[in-house]
Amino acid sequence: MPDLSNARALRVIGQDLEARGLKTFDIRRYRDRYEARCGYQAPPAPTPVTIEYSLRDIEEMEERGHDKRQEGAAAMDLLSLSQMLRAFGGYLDGKNIMVLRIWNSESTGPEVVFKVEGESERGERVCDERPASAIYDMGVTMYKQRGKLTGAAQRYAQWRR
Repeated sequence: MPDLSNARALRVIGQDLEARGLKTFDIRRYRDRYEARCGYQAPPAPTPVTIEYSLRDIEEMEERGHDKRQEGAAAMDLLSLSQMLRAFGGYLDGKNIMVLRIWNSESTGPEVVFKVEGESERGERVCDERPASAIYDMGVTMYKQRGKLTGAAQRYAQWRR
């Protein structure tokens, strides 16, 4: 089974967390599975719910999501958890960093901060943290590059120029 990109795996996990109404998360990757410790309140909050995802689970969930997207195009919400995780994952993919852990459970200010630990292709440990606004900008850049920027995200991007 081929390895999933950070962007794909995190988007699918984010979609599942959204569907469950979970807002706080601490996602860890263990070789061929992910473990998400989550909570229902905005960060900082306890994370009493634990969900495990195998790579096969993620691929199956992605396929089901793809089938739903084919039925009708929904408006892109770059502020949704799934798109934020996808954007940060895409950024890390571009730097050839494998996510080992990503979390928002320690955010204490008015803006949620995503923290990540990863490993470079040379085996070096990498740590980074980004506020939600910076990750949103990563998402806008990703969709501009793909030529799929539409609706509210396009208006926001034009306004920021």
